[in-house]
Amino acid sequence: MKKFKQIALIGVASVALLAFTLPAGDNPFEGVITFNMSFGSTDNSAAQASSVTQGSSTKVYIKGDKSRTEVINTMMHQIIISDKKTKEEITLITTASGDKYEIKPDPTKAKTADDKPEIKYIDSTKTIAGYKCKAAVVTSTNRNGDKNSFTVFYTDELPYSEDMGKFKGLKGCPMQFGMKQMGMTITFSAQTVEKKSLSDTLFVVPAKGYKVVASREEMMKDMQQNMSGGQ
Repeated sequence: MKKFKQIALIGVASVALLAFTLPAGDNPFEGVITFNMSFGSTDNSAAQASSVTQGSSTKVYIKGDKSRTEVINTMMHQIIISDKKTKEEITLITTASGDKYEIKPDPTKAKTADDKPEIKYIDSTKTIAGYKCKAAVVTSTNRNGDKNSFTVFYTDELPYSEDMGKFKGLKGCPMQFGMKQMGMTITFSAQTVEKKSLSDTLFVVPAKGYKVVASREEMMKDMQQNMSGGQ
């Protein structure tokens, strides 16, 4: 059980990569991008992760400057609601045991700006979810100064924002990308892109029912403390 919870923690961190919005501009996008999430590892962690995520749903709902990133699997239900105009990003987590967290940064504290990643465009293409995609190697630096590089395939056939979080500066909408966490490689790949009208209620944060924490790290610390009783 403890191993499954550790895998769930990896999922919490990795889904942050999916939290992006597309610009309203002259060609606003409204619809849903559905992603598949797969794991790779040198040990049996990938097989365990696959069992945890079997039947999972990974979707990004986008309406102009607002987005709702939603992942549902056997371990947790995770939602990230963001608004590009207000710069607000709220994460809601419901675990399999029923614990609920709302990650709401303290507005009185200065937000640490994300460093712009290094982006190297490479000569590689593939078609993903019906869209022609080009490739780039993105290298980001975490708070400890450690660098992490991964390949992202992106398309310029969808509206995109050049200031979107982990992909800041990328000249296209990310369609396939990955990350490494705790010896595992997690890959997200777009399966479908559906343009349709969305209800504004999808982007409203519930008024109550969640334990409010100021950061993802604070939530993870609380979850890890709860793990101590796991087997």
